[in-house]
Amino acid sequence: MSDAFEFRLERMFAESPAMPDVDLFTLETMGRLDRGWTARRLVIGGMGAIGGLIGATQIVGSGALGQLHALGAQGNAYLAERLAQVVPAGLSHGGIGLDVETLWMIGALAVAAAGFGLVRLVREI
Repeated sequence: MSDAFEFRLERMFAESPAMPDVDLFTLETMGRLDRGWTARRLVIGGMGAIGGLIGATQIVGSGALGQLHALGAQGNAYLAERLAQVVPAGLSHGGIGLDVETLWMIGALAVAAAGFGLVRLVREI
C-alpha cells in the first residue's frame, strides 16, 4: 500500500498543475526585480561614498599621512645615496638628469604599463 502512495505522490510532484495566472505572476515578479535595481544601486553607492569619507577621515586623523611622507623622504634619501654610488658623476651632468624623481616616475610608468597590459590580456581572454 505504501508503494502505491509513494508512486502517486511522486507523480503529483513530477506533474505540477499549471496555475492560471503564471504569466501575470512572472510579469509582476520581473517588474519588482527591475524596479528595485535603481534604488539598490543608489543605496550601495551612497553607502560606499559614506564609508570612503569615514575611512579618509580616520586616515587623516591618525597621522598616517605624515608618517607616510616621512617614510617617503627617507626612501628618497636612501635612493639618492645609492644612485650617487652606482651612477658615475659624469653621467648625471651629461644632460640625462638621472635623479630620484626620475626613477620614481620610471617606476610609476612601469606599473601603469603593466596595468594596461593586464587589462588588455583580460580583455583578450
